[in-house]
Amino acid sequence: MRHDQYWKTILRTFLREFMELFLPEEASRLDFSSVSDVERQLFTDLPEGRMREPDLALEVRSPEREAEVIVIHIEIQHRRGADVPRRMWEYYSLLRLRTSLRVLPLVLYLRRGAGGVAPETYVETLLGLEILLFRYMTVGLGDLRAEEYLERDNVLSAPLSALMSGERATRVARKIRAYDKVRRSILDEARRSMLVHMIDRYLILSEEEEVEMSQKLREKEHVEVQEWLSDYEVRGIEKGIGQGIEQGIEQGIEQGIDRGLVQGKKETLLLLLRHRFGTVPEDLARRIEGIDSASELDALALKAVEAKALSDLGLD
Repeated sequence: MRHDQYWKTILRTFLREFMELFLPEEASRLDFSSVSDVERQLFTDLPEGRMREPDLALEVRSPEREAEVIVIHIEIQHRRGADVPRRMWEYYSLLRLRTSLRVLPLVLYLRRGAGGVAPETYVETLLGLEILLFRYMTVGLGDLRAEEYLERDNVLSAPLSALMSGERATRVARKIRAYDKVRRSILDEARRSMLVHMIDRYLILSEEEEVEMSQKLREKEHVEVQEWLSDYEVRGIEKGIGQGIEQGIEQGIEQGIDRGLVQGKKETLLLLLRHRFGTVPEDLARRIEGIDSASELDALALKAVEAKALSDLGLD
């Protein structure tokens, strides 16, 4: 899965948890029981219609104003760039005009340099006047402290801590703790797998750290985590084997069907030749049996319909 698509899937799946973790007051005023996607193809530079597509735009209800529907727009960036503020304003304007709904804009920065959870602004001035002031929220994961979020009562906090800053000496303990938080969650298997994948993808240990983690997992206080991880890996292997068997069966069926069709075409061609010419020499029959191309057999069958002699087939 592409990197951007990976994060879109994470945020779409755990939107409530993400909002509650970083914007708790705003999240408390939203109803996440029904979330739907907004058409993301937006056009700029009219009438030419250059297409822009925001990363994630979701409709969510807010019970405050008679179940008003708003749009949560999230852009995913590796790091802060000079063009981000203007792009956020453009997306806001296009979404507002396209949907006629109020929009909550947000940028998720994966690397350091964005300042943690904070507002950003886009300003336009003209002749010394401030003509436009646009604000949006940002979450800079790389600037947040992993130790702080690791203990939050939120199922997304431990996996996201893998992207946050922390003491290098605590990396092994943080990874085990993150696994344990996911293990204790009440999520289904699919969502747990997504979070374990995030921990493994972004909190990568060195060989020495892997050895240290293996040793720590054998300690009494972590034995349940070790057993859970072992079961998780076994289930993953079994699932992979099962998928492989299913794919192999499907491929085998497809190959069998293809071979059956080719063999049927050979028999039809030989039957046609015997009907037209009485007998088919053994060497010619062997040549036809050696043909594995369905299209070549079709071409020979067409020739056989009009041929005046077996030599007209061109197989001599």
